[in-house]
Amino acid sequence: MTIRRPPRWVILFACLIVVAMVVAGVWVWSRNADSSARSATTTSLPLHTALPSSSTPPTTSDESVVADGKFLAEVTEVDPSLVAYEKKSGNVALRSLLTDGSAFCSFLKRDGDIDDAMVSVVLGAQHVEAQTGLPMSVTTFNAVDAVALLTLCPSLQKSVPPSDMAKIRALGASLTPPVN
Repeated sequence: MTIRRPPRWVILFACLIVVAMVVAGVWVWSRNADSSARSATTTSLPLHTALPSSSTPPTTSDESVVADGKFLAEVTEVDPSLVAYEKKSGNVALRSLLTDGSAFCSFLKRDGDIDDAMVSVVLGAQHVEAQTGLPMSVTTFNAVDAVALLTLCPSLQKSVPPSDMAKIRALGASLTPPVN
């Protein structure tokens, strides 16, 4: 009797579901917790407080024009709803996505905790969502955070638990076109 391995897309989908459930739980918790409990459990500042007030996204040591382009291309591949968002909001959407991706890298670098970094990006995005129109979905934030880790700040991958990093690398492998 031979046990068949499920197709790669099934494994990837299962990984994305698990990550989405974790982020949804964190997001629900952050919305239900009072502000004093939230400030006691996370050391991160909200996005609007932690980032410069200019319209350009913060930079990370690994960031480059190529990485920015790769980030924007891959984040829309992971979350197809972002294609419509980019078409509707244009440069505001591009800056918003890059800002959130760079902010995730900055929070992860500062705190060294992926959960705190993810929550900080969501909380910050909630403060500026009216201006940016960013879709406030778990899928969007999972896409931004995972793709940022792969393209904007790969040197911070060592901060992520190995089990989570395996899922993120599987996502990255599904985005990489096959070599002929």
